[in-house]
Amino acid sequence: MSLSWPTDNKFLNGPFAPWTEENEAYDLKVDGEIPPDLRGALFRVSGNPRFQPRDTDRYHWWEGDGMVCGIYLRDGSAAYRTRWVETDSMKVEVRAGEAIYSGFANGGSQGRLPEGAPPGKNVANTNVGIFDDRLLVYYEGGLPHALDPETLRTLGTHDFHGGVDVLCTAHYKIDPDSGDMLFFAAIGPTITWYRADVKTGRIVDSHSFDIGVPVLMHDFAVSQHYAVFFVTPAQFRLDLIAQGQPGVVWDEDSLEHGVQIVLMDRRTHEVTWHEAGGYFANTHFFNAYEQDGELIIDGHRITRLGTPADRLAAPVGSHDWFPPALPCRWRVDLTTGRATEEMVSGIAGEFPKINDACLGRQHRYGYFVTTRGLTPDTMSDGLARHDYLLDSTTVVDGPDYLTSPSEPVFVAREDACSEDDGYLLSLWWNRSTDLSELLIHDAADLRKVPLARVKLPSRVPFGFHGSWADHITLDRAVVATAVG
Repeated sequence: MSLSWPTDNKFLNGPFAPWTEENEAYDLKVDGEIPPDLRGALFRVSGNPRFQPRDTDRYHWWEGDGMVCGIYLRDGSAAYRTRWVETDSMKVEVRAGEAIYSGFANGGSQGRLPEGAPPGKNVANTNVGIFDDRLLVYYEGGLPHALDPETLRTLGTHDFHGGVDVLCTAHYKIDPDSGDMLFFAAIGPTITWYRADVKTGRIVDSHSFDIGVPVLMHDFAVSQHYAVFFVTPAQFRLDLIAQGQPGVVWDEDSLEHGVQIVLMDRRTHEVTWHEAGGYFANTHFFNAYEQDGELIIDGHRITRLGTPADRLAAPVGSHDWFPPALPCRWRVDLTTGRATEEMVSGIAGEFPKINDACLGRQHRYGYFVTTRGLTPDTMSDGLARHDYLLDSTTVVDGPDYLTSPSEPVFVAREDACSEDDGYLLSLWWNRSTDLSELLIHDAADLRKVPLARVKLPSRVPFGFHGSWADHITLDRAVVATAVG
């Protein structure tokens, strides 16, 4: 059931409001037909506070406890399960019956920690996907957690067989040629690049380098030869969090040359710096690829992110946290090092995605949710597809006033014959029922009526990221977990 606490904080109301129960259901009602070649599972994770935050006004969307949702599709039918990620820090709060840990985005006071409790909270709420025959849930403040892909039972933390010691990003990439996982860790001003082997799950390549400032490094991009990182004024300040102050800080004075694009050559580990100019933050990337001596990077750009460094005593409110982000393209001349920027579309949005088979290669289509109107109770309000060849963007709203679509996930059709030959899967909020629906769109033409609307028995709180696992990947992980 939905829960409401006495606050007008946007991140605790509407589609963000906590859902108190773990749910499961089978043979879900479907309007339309689930395509028969959609066989597997859509996994998503939400920030869903289990207990009332210590300071409801300062609570931030990024701080909710992780709850994983699995929607299992096979033979035209759908089953559904949600379950909390039982981290050690959550267990501390469950035993206490209340929130103990403070917030990190806007600051706050921490309760008294019992002896032996983790010093910080791993909320396990940012991304989820199968790798190394494990369903892994990611959070950038700690190690991933492994879950049973069928029951969603928490199995414990995962350190890539001893290869990662503290934390790693939630934004991993899967190399379409090798199947290896490409990812990084950001600890203060140090970035560590990792590549994990798809066959063994072990780290087979790593390299650390210093970027000078503790940037809030959430996402990165990968081309055939480069890993791409943006150094922006958005910082993650552990020292301020320890003082109860906002930890996500906007500090333009920390960057002498404005935003810089940092490239690490994946073959040699050579690091180069390229001035993008001005002060902004990237949020998420579509993709990056090399063409005619240039590195082309597509993503979303926002004018600021976090509480300004000169007003830490008055953190940015929940309704002001995210100015509109716009799709942009950055080009880096690989001979001269010169970087340029251009706006791709005037339609504000977030959570960009592509057909993952195009990772590191030229792509034609990009998908994202629109944020055309920052309303009191929602963030996203439509689904968009941008055609880079035709320089056009198609936008569709939800049927029957559905709103707040989640990050879309592209799933190719079996025997797909083109880049956009597939389905787009996203969760939407139904205001009238306060429940969620899975919409399956034809990725080649969003204007068509959705192929299927799967009615879920609960609301999945508006979250961040997720992924699709085909039936072969899912079944293999289920068997590996059972025998492991």
